[in-house]
Amino acid sequence: MYLTKSEEKAVSGEHGRALELAYRVLLAIGRLSNAEKLIPIKWAHVSGVSYLTIGDYGLDFLRGISKEKNAKFRVFTTVNPCGMDIENWDCLDIPADYAEKQLRIINAYEKLGIASSFTCIPFESYKVPVRGTHVSWAESSAAIYANSILDLRTNRESAVSALASALTGKTVYSELHIDENRKPTIAIKVNLGRVFKGSLDFGILGYFAGKRTKGVVQFRGIPSTNSIDESKALCAALGTVGSTGMFTVGNSSNLETIDFSKKDYEEIFDNISDSETGEAVVFGCPQMTIEELYRLSKAVRGKKFKRKCIVFCSSKIYELAKSRGYAEAIEHSGAVFVRDSCADFTPLISSLNVDSVTTDSVKGAHYMKSVHGVKVALKNVESIVEENTS
Repeated sequence: MYLTKSEEKAVSGEHGRALELAYRVLLAIGRLSNAEKLIPIKWAHVSGVSYLTIGDYGLDFLRGISKEKNAKFRVFTTVNPCGMDIENWDCLDIPADYAEKQLRIINAYEKLGIASSFTCIPFESYKVPVRGTHVSWAESSAAIYANSILDLRTNRESAVSALASALTGKTVYSELHIDENRKPTIAIKVNLGRVFKGSLDFGILGYFAGKRTKGVVQFRGIPSTNSIDESKALCAALGTVGSTGMFTVGNSSNLETIDFSKKDYEEIFDNISDSETGEAVVFGCPQMTIEELYRLSKAVRGKKFKRKCIVFCSSKIYELAKSRGYAEAIEHSGAVFVRDSCADFTPLISSLNVDSVTTDSVKGAHYMKSVHGVKVALKNVESIVEENTS
């Protein structure tokens, strides 16, 4: 793989240990993928923020990197949600020792120069670069959204590779950074015999596609222009159980085609949703958009939740919702906002002390079952509000 003289010096350690490690990570990835070079990026999105996922080893690694010479992010860098509400963790039954370690992780990222985003949907809070821009995004759902909806160029990065890109301002020129690799290799035709709409439908489709396809997938029989929420749900579920980093919508010829039938839909739904009702309600996996909060505020206005209800979103989106009156209506219904955290990788779900939850998220259902061992009632937002409020 070709390296510039500056890159060679960094690999040899002349620019400090942090840059040496970062370039060596990219060099290793480049060799494995037969990449010809590294290319500059405009934006990195880093995962590996929740203490629940990276543990003590990850914490020690980040703190060590943050203390090294020249250890600063060289491009605009956002980060995934952490494992708790940073400001209100003590009101939400988060153990103090967990909170202490989570704050140390955040402090390390702050020293490196993050934007305090703590979101899995960074495209909602920050200006998106022009189409065709090369970025390096971890968080599978965000990477798929970037490629498929925003027409950015990113591979599905790991926590380590995205961190290396943030430190160097570079990524490996391979896979979905190359135009010829962004063409669909397989198609899925939606044939349910009814109108296909809503985030639940798109989540089920993404889960089906993720389990049955690799490479770039083309969807047929769905609207070419979807809402942000539908697209977000599709990307999230697709990334949860699959390896693809991009989809298209169209009708290309000469592609192997898989049918997505009513029977397929029902089988996936029954496999994921294993409870009629939940003892608590969870919204926001991925975190809720401002549009979702608007619709939820309308649905719950004048009503009260009969069960615990938690709403996950970033602080930026919460402040916007607050300025528009959405947050007040939702909080008045008895729901509690958890900001800057993830619905899946947080001790908060376990601390609810419930055996089941209700959610509208296919991705959330998958992870809350596997990580927290709860049963899940999967329903659309309208049904959840109707059944859980008075």
